[in-house]
Amino acid sequence: MRAEHPRKSRAYIRLLQFVYNLVYLVILLLILPFLVFKLLTSPKHRAGLVQRMGILEPWPYHGPRIWIHGVSVGEVLAAKSLVDVLDRELPDHEVVISTTTKTGQQVAREHYPGRRIFYYPLDFSFATRRVLRRVRPEAVILMELEIWPNFLLSTSAVDVPVLLVNGRISGHSFRRYKILQRVIPEPLDRIFLYCVQTRTYRERFLALGVSPDRVHVTGTMKFDTINTEGVEEVRREVRAGLGIAGDERVLLAGSTHPTEEETLYDIFLSLVSEHPEYRLIVVPRHPERLAEAEAMFVRRQAPVVRKTALGNQDAGDRRPVILVDTMGELAKIYAAADIAFVGGSLFPHGGQNMMEPAGLGRAVVFGPHIQNFQESVDILLDGDAAKMVRDASELEEVILSLANDPEAAEAMGARARRIVIGHKGASERIMDLIRPHFTSVHEAD
Repeated sequence: MRAEHPRKSRAYIRLLQFVYNLVYLVILLLILPFLVFKLLTSPKHRAGLVQRMGILEPWPYHGPRIWIHGVSVGEVLAAKSLVDVLDRELPDHEVVISTTTKTGQQVAREHYPGRRIFYYPLDFSFATRRVLRRVRPEAVILMELEIWPNFLLSTSAVDVPVLLVNGRISGHSFRRYKILQRVIPEPLDRIFLYCVQTRTYRERFLALGVSPDRVHVTGTMKFDTINTEGVEEVRREVRAGLGIAGDERVLLAGSTHPTEEETLYDIFLSLVSEHPEYRLIVVPRHPERLAEAEAMFVRRQAPVVRKTALGNQDAGDRRPVILVDTMGELAKIYAAADIAFVGGSLFPHGGQNMMEPAGLGRAVVFGPHIQNFQESVDILLDGDAAKMVRDASELEEVILSLANDPEAAEAMGARARRIVIGHKGASERIMDLIRPHFTSVHEAD
């Protein structure tokens, strides 16, 4: 049984949308010079502009559609397990995917071949109404809380339910939405269902006035996309591809940001003075930084080789430092590690996904700046399944300690893998909750 939208007249909705359009227009005029400059100088800002205006190519309608929206890369990837469940349980529904960012588009096209991928519309009513007429979704699933009032009003006007899954609301966002509620009438009421990651998030939504029967704790879908199977086979395959001998051990630095590569190399030098069997694998977060990272190693006279050049090495030319210059392989390459450092965490960036090496049973270490993955960190630390360090000096101590006690490192990695396995299943729980909002073509017949 589908829930119902708050009953408001079409005239009321149109009036609200007129007000929001006017506010957006004023803001647009104020930032127009800056916006024009960005459009002229940045391909990123021009990408998908036509679609953002609500103009999509004609789509033949062959049956009900489910629209999933992920703002950027993380949300797009997290949706994979839910898309698989939807395909299995609602095979007569077409799943279409929108993103906000250009990188999100690229990742969506790579991971969802053959599906309709498009840009989320600007929050002007003409754009939101036009997209809804073109897509004709049975429901819209948001992978992240986003309050765009014109979009929500447009879905309300045509009785399309909006469902939030994998939901989270940080303390900062909670305070911001409390202020927003005083300006924008009833935005949270126009989201039918909240499937949130933790009890803390549920309490915050309730404090914002969302009805308790709409908010459910389902866990995080990020666990569902983490590989935990065939670990030893994957490990052997990856190590063989990297030329890692059976008696060698690996310190891997994944998703590194500026200064972290040099920090890890300094630690590696201390490590190999005691444990010469170790090699260092570095995977920069952004491919455009490969040259910068390589230049640092060359400047330090480090014996480094790019992953793509491993096949060109002479048999006796074993270089202890490997710089990974291929994209999309980190989740698998983590399997080669004995100790895995997760980057973006030694300085205020917010961290990167530490569940990938955890799911593969690796000993995981990261710095203090992990606010983007706080829930994952808390789960691992509570289970004594990872190490968080305060700075580079403590990172060196922890890495040396794990290297000196490989059995303890293996045990920590095993605990991490068990935790990831134990937290899987959010996509199935979400499906149980959102299923009433969809109808089967066969049932309709």
